[in-house]
Amino acid sequence: MKLDRFWITQILIIAALFAILIGSYLFSFGWFAQKTTVVKPATPTAAVAPIAQATPQPLAPPIPAPAAAPTCSTVGEIPSLDSISASLSSNDLARQKSCVEFLQAESKAGDKGAELWLGRAYHNGWGIEKDLAEAAAYYGRAATTEENAIRESAQQWQLQLQQEQQAASPKPAN
Repeated sequence: MKLDRFWITQILIIAALFAILIGSYLFSFGWFAQKTTVVKPATPTAAVAPIAQATPQPLAPPIPAPAAAPTCSTVGEIPSLDSISASLSSNDLARQKSCVEFLQAESKAGDKGAELWLGRAYHNGWGIEKDLAEAAAYYGRAATTEENAIRESAQQWQLQLQQEQQAASPKPAN
């Protein structure tokens, strides 16, 4: 059998890979690996004096964290969509209520985006009692806007609300 150049190349590649494998083993676990040595503690020859215990100082009462300022308010700058979303979906009832009050004021001023957010607040019970009929009314008013994004979002939320109501309604027995 004659060994041509192809087979010699294959043998050299396999030998190189085997050498890399063995080398990585030796450097990781074998001869060249840095092994940790366990240091034995020295045994004391003299008697050890007892440690004097310090009297514990009484702890100061914890300082309460400052209350988070409502992020949605009618004073100051207009809140971003992210801050409205964070305020409404937070677990802080005061923050939710302040945001709902802000959105109600904006809704009275004719802001259709605020009506969409109020629909979501009534839909999910954020800061106010959950009322699906009121949510549908706000979604309907928001769907009459000229802005495509608000209108389409209101229509999608209204459709989702209708699907939830249909799923929750009892099915007639056949």
